[in-house]
Amino acid sequence: MLIDAHIHYDSTGSVMKIKEALDLTGCRACCLQSLMSQRKLNQNFDMFYAKLILKDKVYINVALDTSLYFMQDRMNEMPDYIERMFKCGADGIKMIEGKPTARKMCPIPNFDDPIFDATFKYIGDHNINVTWHVNDPEEFWDEKKVPDWARRNGWFYADGTYVNNIDQYNQIENLLKRHPKLRIIFAHFYFLSENLDELERLFNTYPNIAVDITPGVELFTNMSKNIERARRFFIKYSDRILYGTDISIDDGELDQLNKKDAIARKNLCHDFLTKKETFIPGDKDGLLGKDDMSINCLNLSSDIVNKIEYQNFIDRYGEIKPLNKELILKEINIHKEKLKFMGKDLAYLDEIEEAFRK
Repeated sequence: MLIDAHIHYDSTGSVMKIKEALDLTGCRACCLQSLMSQRKLNQNFDMFYAKLILKDKVYINVALDTSLYFMQDRMNEMPDYIERMFKCGADGIKMIEGKPTARKMCPIPNFDDPIFDATFKYIGDHNINVTWHVNDPEEFWDEKKVPDWARRNGWFYADGTYVNNIDQYNQIENLLKRHPKLRIIFAHFYFLSENLDELERLFNTYPNIAVDITPGVELFTNMSKNIERARRFFIKYSDRILYGTDISIDDGELDQLNKKDAIARKNLCHDFLTKKETFIPGDKDGLLGKDDMSINCLNLSSDIVNKIEYQNFIDRYGEIKPLNKELILKEINIHKEKLKFMGKDLAYLDEIEEAFRK
């Protein structure tokens, strides 16, 4: 049985494509991840809408209140915002705040700045699960090693205008020392697939943290180079690793290319856990690029695979939280005022508001 702990979507018009993606990949349910947005501030109300339509197929991780990053003297309001989102029906929190492009787009304080203390104390005290994207593959900071496709996506970070990855790792560890109860799921294996000794140190030091296996191809190629070390790690920490694909569903049709990508992501993640080796045919438009690739895999027992693909998520999240339509409508009105204040377009909320009034 599968639960995909990491899927993205952005628009009410593509909500049924979430179900199509789940059917394609054989998943019982998924956890949708809300992101900060220049247009919407965040995608939280799209997430609530998806849960309204798809019900028991959708958990939702909401984003924090992006507007407060622009009014940092009011950051002490963040815990109240989180509490209201959970009363509306959130299941967890998503933070894209550690991706370098997000920190360049938005004036996010350093994570170990005391201005964040009230927020993370609230999250830790209430045992809230946070899926957090921190950094990117380390080669994105290296002029000689950054892949061409990363450059094309604007993910080359060594020009002096982006946060440094080592600085961010240090900020996170300072934060964990101060708030050791935090239940963080670091996306993309915390980009430490080539440094399992460091991830093992962190796991042994901070017992509430976990990772997911969302691709990044480097995650699998790095571990393929020393598969026995990786296998020992997965067995030892099998209750700290979650399955996720990072499938992204946009406003367009879930066309053949996107279907191929969804299936390729599922097959790569599942095969890596279950097989001894997998072959990925080259596809210039696909996840792994134009070259054929053979990857050594973990060949884990079915009990461990079930933990990673299903049980660990259930153990952390439990049952899907119900929605409170009345509170969501109140929050839509509050969000409209924030959008007006920041000069954003309110129109995307019309369909969502109408659906919750029915």
